Amino acid sequence: MPIDTHIRTTSIRNHLHRVAKRAETELGEEKFDYIDGCPRDWAALPRPPAPLNVGIDGGYVRNWDDKKTHFEVIVGKSIPEEGASKCFGLVPSFDDKPKRRLFEVLKGQGMQLNQQIVFFSDGGDTVRNLQLYLNPEAEHLLDWFHVTMRLTVLKQTAKGLPVIFGDEEKQYELKEPGLKAIESIKWYLWHGNTYEALQHL
Repeated sequence: MPIDTHIRTTSIRNHLHRVAKRAETELGEEKFDYIDGCPRDWAALPRPPAPLNVGIDGGYVRNWDDKKTHFEVIVGKSIPEEGASKCFGLVPSFDDKPKRRLFEVLKGQGMQLNQQIVFFSDGGDTVRNLQLYLNPEAEHLLDWFHVTMRLTVLKQTAKGLPVIFGDEEKQYELKEPGLKAIESIKWYLWHGNTYEALQHL
């Protein structure tokens, strides 16, 4: 657009809408499953580049048209081992092709069906459904922030427990063992020992 002359805001808005509509028509069809072929076909692909790491999270934003309602926004960042990162964002309740949009971002970074890809998310339903069936080598992990956030809530609850529990005949310590168990769970999860973490839970 020319920047030497004064441009009306309606012209900018109309131009933006035309570009957006053209980009939407170039986007492919939305599908439930983007994994094509079979393991034999994937093995025949050239050696993939290093793994892709994708952080993805959702949040709710107030609707300014109706201040009593909210809508969900999903944002994320795809970080390859080599090359530039890409950010993406969408509103799943308004977007007709949310999964296709994410797939095209990853494909634009050279994603192949034999390439390892790791998704880090909060595990929420909308976010989890968006990242499913995009790649057969995908691994889905809860990010550490959301794991520790839940453990922090447990720790605050444990701080409110009585020190001793039981009747006059038998009494048990409650508060300190509870706090120690939560610290152990955190340590086991950080070191990848989910079996021991689940035993302590």
